[in-house]
Amino acid sequence: MTDISHPAGDARPFTSGPVPLEVLPFLPDDFHDGGDASDWLAHLKPWGWTGVRDWGSDGWDLTNWPYQAVALYDSPFDICFALAIYTEGDVTVEAWATREERNASVTALALSYWSHSSRGPSDAPAPDTPPAEIPARFCNPYSPDASAS
Repeated sequence: MTDISHPAGDARPFTSGPVPLEVLPFLPDDFHDGGDASDWLAHLKPWGWTGVRDWGSDGWDLTNWPYQAVALYDSPFDICFALAIYTEGDVTVEAWATREERNASVTALALSYWSHSSRGPSDAPAPDTPPAEIPARFCNPYSPDASAS
């Protein structure tokens, strides 16, 4: 159960942990219309969801595109941060109070995928690595600008 109390001076309704999915503007349901991941992502874009195909400092594949895809949602005013995973039409959605919690879940997904694929970094930590022990270069969305520096 999510604790919706907040410290004095913090107007955010959620300060950590999972949040109810009802706070999302649109819940991306299962998507079995004959399309693929790109069709699903196009369906979500008008609602503020962003497709993420690459993860980590060097932009390694996050999933097995186009059979799997990931979409992220950052609510206005930083109220919640969500992750939707599409796998051949089946969709799961989770939401957290902080971007860091959401990104930790995406990192766990990436480590799992990389451990079963040749599309990830050869030196990626094992999927069961505690979050505090995962090097930062594996833990954030890929940004071409950040890797150029």
